[in-house]
Amino acid sequence: MLPDWLRPKGASTRLAVDVTFLEVCSSRPSPVLPEGFSLSRMTGAEVVALYRFLYLTVGQDYCWWMRRSMPDAELGEILHDPAVHFMVLRDSRGEPAGFYELDLRQGGDANLAYFGLLPQAMGRGLGRVLLDHAVARAFGAGSWRLRVNTCTLDHPNALPNYRRAGFSVRHVVSETWDVPDEYVPERLKRL
Repeated sequence: MLPDWLRPKGASTRLAVDVTFLEVCSSRPSPVLPEGFSLSRMTGAEVVALYRFLYLTVGQDYCWWMRRSMPDAELGEILHDPAVHFMVLRDSRGEPAGFYELDLRQGGDANLAYFGLLPQAMGRGLGRVLLDHAVARAFGAGSWRLRVNTCTLDHPNALPNYRRAGFSVRHVVSETWDVPDEYVPERLKRL
């Protein structure tokens, strides 16, 4: 049963997607970040606002919508959980370049809930470093497996990047999403 906030209140677009579920079960050393970049875990009062900015900026062209409709209180509850690591990659000026949300609430069965780079950070090899860091962090916290999923609406390099990073496909599920029109990217409205 879907929570109320996931049900469209107004006009929506029905989108068919294939969701690919992947996992990796082996650790790797934490990579060295490129010079001038830093990665830090975000906590505190401003965490929801920063998360929303990054989620929207990274995902707006790829139909990331579920967290956009989630109430602040529920999102804050997730992000303030000690077992959820909201990590932000920053450049030498302190500007965000990307983020990931690592969910360790299921004990050793970790989930990379969200992962992505801001558009200006793409194409510089930062995604692989950030992904390798997420894998190392999950296994460093005692996980025996790290799961992630992507879908046919995500960036076209998402699935190949996960596979190059050592993730293997577990299964693929075809789904139909009723996405509120306000969250549907322009490129999908033209189809």
